[in-house]
Amino acid sequence: MLDPSIAKSSGIVFGKHNNDFIISDILDDILKYFYRDPEFYNNMSNDNYRAIVSDCQDELNRKDYARKICENIKNSILEYIGEEKFYIQSNLYLRAARNCFRHDSEAIDWHRETFYGSNMDKSVNIWTPIKGVDDENTLKFIPFSQNIDEADIVTVQSVDPVTKKGSFGHKIGFLYAPKTIVSGVNLENDAAMIVPISSSAIFPGLLVHGAAKNKNNNIRFSVDFRILPSRYYIDELSKQFHFSSNKPYFELY
Repeated sequence: MLDPSIAKSSGIVFGKHNNDFIISDILDDILKYFYRDPEFYNNMSNDNYRAIVSDCQDELNRKDYARKICENIKNSILEYIGEEKFYIQSNLYLRAARNCFRHDSEAIDWHRETFYGSNMDKSVNIWTPIKGVDDENTLKFIPFSQNIDEADIVTVQSVDPVTKKGSFGHKIGFLYAPKTIVSGVNLENDAAMIVPISSSAIFPGLLVHGAAKNKNNNIRFSVDFRILPSRYYIDELSKQFHFSSNKPYFELY
């Protein structure tokens, strides 16, 4: 179990859903696309598998699940950001990690949101486990890392051999030019983000986090998106377009 003091000091809170059926509703829609035995998907090529994930992600976004999750934990969000208005990312990401030996093709490595987006230092992540998430394969984070100055973190950027710009992998949130942390963060000091049942994790975009390898026989499903308190939204500094949604990157909730 996650130490409450570590969670609090790392800026993590857990919003309890008002509607106990929101996760089961999302899962029902996911299973329309993932109705076969997990081994079937493990044997698929990355491109074919990611095409299915992309189609399913589109379905979840058509049903506006990001806004529905926000509605379910709205009181927790408002208390967290300290104001009544906020912007919400126009695209919810579906993370569907297979039990594969190639972890880099299934999950995003250590990062904070400022690595990949402008005006994201005040962003807030909303992460919701759906199915197949356990204490071993849940999201990992580096306690208190939201307090590390950006200038103290050294990264190197490379071209990803699996994900191409504009591909299905790019659309579902994989990185075609990922950054790897090489110093400034003690990555050995990681902790597991264990989210209570029927809840979503709310945590700062500056918290260094990344997905663990899925050693479970089942596919690990979760969804996530970002929000930004309205007082921090600056139009000329913020990303204007979201490749996955074909909409403005942020929309007023």
